[in-house]
Amino acid sequence: MSEREELEVLLIDGTAYPTRFPRKYRIRKPVSLPDPREVRAFVPGAVLEVLAEPGQPVERGQALVVVEAMKMQNTIMAPARGVVGEIHVAPGALVEKGDRLVTLA
Repeated sequence: MSEREELEVLLIDGTAYPTRFPRKYRIRKPVSLPDPREVRAFVPGAVLEVLAEPGQPVERGQALVVVEAMKMQNTIMAPARGVVGEIHVAPGALVEKGDRLVTLA
């Protein structure tokens, strides 16, 4: 390790661990957290079914959209409790990874 890598403290669950972060860690790009109200496709595919409608209250884990990818059906579920604000897809639509499917209000 080079002398330029200063000893730093990493806190995990209240415990301090002295460590040296490598250059690669220090120059990494910042991570942008996704908006928790937006439900996005995690695989590219075709929308088979939309199981929710605007104004409908949903619970965490409730099925919202079914996307077919590589001959497999993937059920996209609500990440949190809320109310469906907007549906951005319709059955038959082709979606790419990261496309917005549903917005929760």
